[in-house]
Amino acid sequence: MSKLPDAVPCPDKPPLHLKGGYLCVAAPSDLTEACFSVPAVRALRHFRPQSTLVILCPESQAPMWITMDELNAVITYPDKASARQIGKILGKNDTRFESAISWEAGEPAKAFARAEILQRLGYPAPGLVKFLTDIVEVVMPPGPIEHRVRHYLNFVKKLGGDAFVKANFQSKPLGDAPVSFRIALAKDSNYGESYQWSQEKFKEVAYEMERRHSGIEWVNIESGNDIGESLSELQKCSALLACDSKIAHLAAHIGLPSAVIFGPNEPEWKRPLGKQCNVVREHVACSPCHLAKCPLDHRCQNDITVEMVVAELEVALALR
Repeated sequence: MSKLPDAVPCPDKPPLHLKGGYLCVAAPSDLTEACFSVPAVRALRHFRPQSTLVILCPESQAPMWITMDELNAVITYPDKASARQIGKILGKNDTRFESAISWEAGEPAKAFARAEILQRLGYPAPGLVKFLTDIVEVVMPPGPIEHRVRHYLNFVKKLGGDAFVKANFQSKPLGDAPVSFRIALAKDSNYGESYQWSQEKFKEVAYEMERRHSGIEWVNIESGNDIGESLSELQKCSALLACDSKIAHLAAHIGLPSAVIFGPNEPEWKRPLGKQCNVVREHVACSPCHLAKCPLDHRCQNDITVEMVVAELEVALALR
């Protein structure tokens, strides 16, 4: 008589999976993080192609999310809305969601609980767990710095989706490029003055580019602009020259080639997504510090030369 194979022990609990076909995902409240979550939202669509996939986001973010064909709908709420207000908005929606994902603690996560959505998934983050029905735990081994986009993609991978594939990073193709160079210029940063390069050096870059190329049009985009207005301008440009800022991440979202000047931040952690983004950085001993105001001599920005920026901007222009 042949020996029976060893029994496979029963798991302590069944594998985690999405239970419903009507899924609502709460966008991160910060625009930069919202941009980093986009590939994970695409991964959810590819993972569940027949599901109804909806984003719940602040009204200010809506112009970004409505550019995504992968979504069935975008539900918005006032940027400072309470969980009660968001819950009422969800209640007025025709779709009755079966599952919901919260990337972070906040009013949307509370609203999902108030709306009694049957399956509410999220990471075991402080302040979030009590509003969840299913906790998604991803154990990351020690290693090199990983980009924030992996924070969101690992979540989908844990659910069984194919997260780390090229299709999840592909935005819609841009329209035809302008006949002559039209360069968007974002000289300020939402993150603080230490994230900004010298205004004089920006002028030198413009002078050098105009010496090399005739007919350049410069379009100034302020970091405080409405997102819809910024996206509209970026879509009509050949490339972007920017400091590390939210404008740079909006450009990456639509696939616009760019040259982005990094100072106190770490590109390996928070660079704009996509190969069309060219980072300009001079790594110094005190970087990354992530400080909004430099306590030293701003060397991470001062050591970046006009020649370095011009070179990366011309690479970006060649990609459009």
